[in-house]
Amino acid sequence: MPGLFVKRNHSGSGTSAPAVPLRLRPPVVNRLDHQIHLQNGSTSILGLSRHSLRKAKQKPTPSLSTRVYELTKELGGLRQEIQFYRECFEVLQRLRERAYDVYQQQFLAGHSSKRMNELISQLHHALEDSVRREVDAEKCWMESWGIHTEKGKKAGQLWI
Repeated sequence: MPGLFVKRNHSGSGTSAPAVPLRLRPPVVNRLDHQIHLQNGSTSILGLSRHSLRKAKQKPTPSLSTRVYELTKELGGLRQEIQFYRECFEVLQRLRERAYDVYQQQFLAGHSSKRMNELISQLHHALEDSVRREVDAEKCWMESWGIHTEKGKKAGQLWI
């Protein structure tokens, strides 16, 4: 993690407590977070913003039934967000595996131009498939918030 300094334990048993206080940067709001915010929704990143935290501290304590309703709604949103990021992670893992496989084949194939073109084509198709799957995951998450992608939007234009 950026900003995380850990002092190495010289006894070889791993790490000890941080040498300096941790100063982690606040998470960055991306375009998807912004689109969801415009729909009066929230994401885990938006919920951690200074503004949201300050606002939550100033709110009066809601009734039990109101709080249960709020938490249920929040849980549904978090489940959608987790599903989106899980799909993106799986897409990137598949892409990484495919890219690594093509790299190994290219290395073993030598400099045969015909074989090289085939491998480059395989990598190109893997990249296209990765983008398509990520856009599908993004679209599904946005639709759960009532945000529909405009026709003509290209892959990834909503994403980060």
